[in-house]
Amino acid sequence: MLRKFLFLITTIAFQACTNQEHQEESTQNVNKPLQINWDSTGVDGKADKVVIKTFKPGHFYTEEDLETLSFSRDVSTSDERFNLDWTNGVQWFSLDQSKDVGCAFGEGTRPYIHLSGGDRHEGGVSLFGILQNDSTIHVLGSYVNDVSEGDLLRAHNFNGVDCLVVLNADTTFKSVIVDANLDLGNDEDISVQKNLAGRWGDPHFGNEIEFFNSGRRVIWNGEEKQFHFESGEYEQLLDVFTVEEDSYYFKRSDGVQTQRFGVYEGQPSRLALYKIDKEKYDWQNLDYVPEYFDTEYLLQEPSKELSFEMFKNELKAIFK
Repeated sequence: MLRKFLFLITTIAFQACTNQEHQEESTQNVNKPLQINWDSTGVDGKADKVVIKTFKPGHFYTEEDLETLSFSRDVSTSDERFNLDWTNGVQWFSLDQSKDVGCAFGEGTRPYIHLSGGDRHEGGVSLFGILQNDSTIHVLGSYVNDVSEGDLLRAHNFNGVDCLVVLNADTTFKSVIVDANLDLGNDEDISVQKNLAGRWGDPHFGNEIEFFNSGRRVIWNGEEKQFHFESGEYEQLLDVFTVEEDSYYFKRSDGVQTQRFGVYEGQPSRLALYKIDKEKYDWQNLDYVPEYFDTEYLLQEPSKELSFEMFKNELKAIFK
């Protein structure tokens, strides 16, 4: 009888431990980040194409969530002003018009919005948000440079340029994204503006070249020509340009110049050009640096054209 009683007690204790372990496992499953299958609802198990939801683990954004937002929303809002190609200088993206945009948030595609794209090497740029009104996106999650959860994207036209002003949650200026179809803010234009733009002179032989901020134009010893940048491994932009049949590696070192009565004083910036043989040198390597010196030019006059940095600073001034 005693043996039977001890067996019963042992069985009850074992079942209690088993139930407790099962309860703990269930709690852990509930708290796991929700996995999103792009063509179905959220699942906890494996799927063919699974993305970890980063906005709020374990939760879909639904119509009920809209009632708890900290901002008012225009129910008649349109995404028309966001329907362009955009760039922040190194990434390119556009509005996803797919009817499945909302499946990462629940049913319905609006007011939820999705921008997607990539960089020179690969895709993977993504930004999700809610349309507050016709000109503002409240960001829920982002893989776009300089844009974070909680930021605001405000569609704006400044000096004739369509742009998205990136604002912190308190509406202070953070950054800017511009229309990718303009010669202003992509990586090639920014490289020209930072390194090449301006009028340069060779003090030894009297040669003169002038690069312009946009259009890949250069006046080379009095003759206007076109040039293009070269790309290396992983499609990354190189400090190498080709004009007609000649290719040059370039390197700029900035001096300190001031303008007084129309005359520039101080140490000018220098632009070193190294002519390279594309058949001979390993110029497509991202770490490539020429072994020999070729020609050095001195900056005669900086470019007067609008640069991306100037545009950004002028825009920042009006959002203070």
